[in-house]
Amino acid sequence: MKRILFFIVMTLCAMTAFAQETKEQIQKSEERAKNLQTLLDKYSDTNCGDGIIDGFGNSVRDAAVLAIANSVKLEGLYYRQIGQTKDGVTDVTIVKPKLEDWTELLTTVTGEAASIKNAVDNAKAAGEQMKQIAENAKNNKNPMKIAKLAKIAKGAGIVMEFGNAATPILLEESAEQVKAVQKIIETLKSGKNL
Repeated sequence: MKRILFFIVMTLCAMTAFAQETKEQIQKSEERAKNLQTLLDKYSDTNCGDGIIDGFGNSVRDAAVLAIANSVKLEGLYYRQIGQTKDGVTDVTIVKPKLEDWTELLTTVTGEAASIKNAVDNAKAAGEQMKQIAENAKNNKNPMKIAKLAKIAKGAGIVMEFGNAATPILLEESAEQVKAVQKIIETLKSGKNL
């Protein structure tokens, strides 16, 4: 009898710890999404005129938009799953998401990872292009070309700054989204509650 009671208590403690850990992951995800949105707002229409560097900036921008959308969807599904509003108020009228909804989100998050990989792959080429622009400006004697290259270099610096600031957040957010969704799917498949 003591073993059964002990097992029940331990199971309840584990479920509570899991729910708290998942809630903290969701809150951190929301914070990272806000940081990404701030970066997007700051660098929204930044282009330098160089195709390679602008391609890098656009791929980071696309990945950030997708990460923010997935974060919002993850948060919404999580609160629906636990039957609460974002404020923590229990709402019995909420329809819980199905396992298919979570699986679909996992697929979308995996697609987000591919978008981030594309941005990271473009980063090396953009860095090399940035060096090339600086070298061309240094070796050029024509004042008109120097002015044009300086303008491109300034814009390229801003695009690279955006990419360098957003990429670590994107990598962390994507990895944490995958872990959270996989953990929730695993819990749902086991028949336990969040």
